[in-house]
Order: sequence, then structure tokens, then C-alpha cells
Amino acid sequence: MKRIITLALASLLTACSSQLQMPDISDVLPSKELDRTMYLRGDFNLWDAETQYAFTQVAPALYQANVKFSTPGKVYEFKIADMDWSAGYNCGFSEQDPTGQSLTLGQSVIADCDTTYNYFSFTPAIKGSYIVSIDYSDYDQPKVTITKK
Repeated sequence: MKRIITLALASLLTACSSQLQMPDISDVLPSKELDRTMYLRGDFNLWDAETQYAFTQVAPALYQANVKFSTPGKVYEFKIADMDWSAGYNCGFSEQDPTGQSLTLGQSVIADCDTTYNYFSFTPAIKGSYIVSIDYSDYDQPKVTITKK
């Protein structure tokens, strides 16, 4: 009798699990992909759009750019923007989170990509290479993070 109940339960569980649908990858990707190159633009490169500071896609919705900061203790200012500083592609800190203006290593902040003057700032403790990331998993509220390379 135990064997029959065990087989019945196993059959029931198998039938239930076969009807579960796995989420489609498109359900977790951003609804809109970037259609242009974005650049790290700041006081370290005279706010120009230079190819060495172009963001590259490293994962779905995640873009990164490398930058060297050579003066510890100096406040570096920058934005993430396309070639023309276009609306929707001119990203600085969000007024919703004004503490996000000053970036801290490893902590994500919400970016506003329709801002003109809200630049990010970062003060490195040591000189070296850093990675600036922008995550578009939530396209309406991209997140910016800086990490030490």
C-alpha cells in the first residue's frame, strides 16, 4: 500500500512540475536596448566623448567604461552621455536621491538620463583604474556604480 501511495504522489508531483513554465529571458531584460554609444565624460577628459571612455556591453543591460584617476583626494566630476548630450541619454545623479551625487565604491545610485547639470562626483582614496558601470535592467531608473579595477 505504501508503495502505491508513493508512486501516486511521485506521479502527481511530476505532472505538476511539468506544467510549470520557466520565465522567458525577454521577461527580465530591459524593454529598450541602447541604440547608440554612451561615453564617460568628465573633468578628466574635458567633457569630450572619447573612444577610450566609450561604454561596452558586458552583460544584458549592463555597460562599463574604464577610467584612471591619478590624484587621490581630488573630486572628479563626470556624466554618462551620448555624443550629442541628447535628452534621454544625458545621465547624472537623480534628484530623487541627491546623496547619489557623490559616488561611493561599490554602491549603486539611481541615474537621471534627462538631466543637464546633475553630474556625479567621485573622490578616489588611491590612484588607479576604476570601472564605471551603468545598469539598464530598469530602463526608467538606470543604476550607476563605480568599482576599483
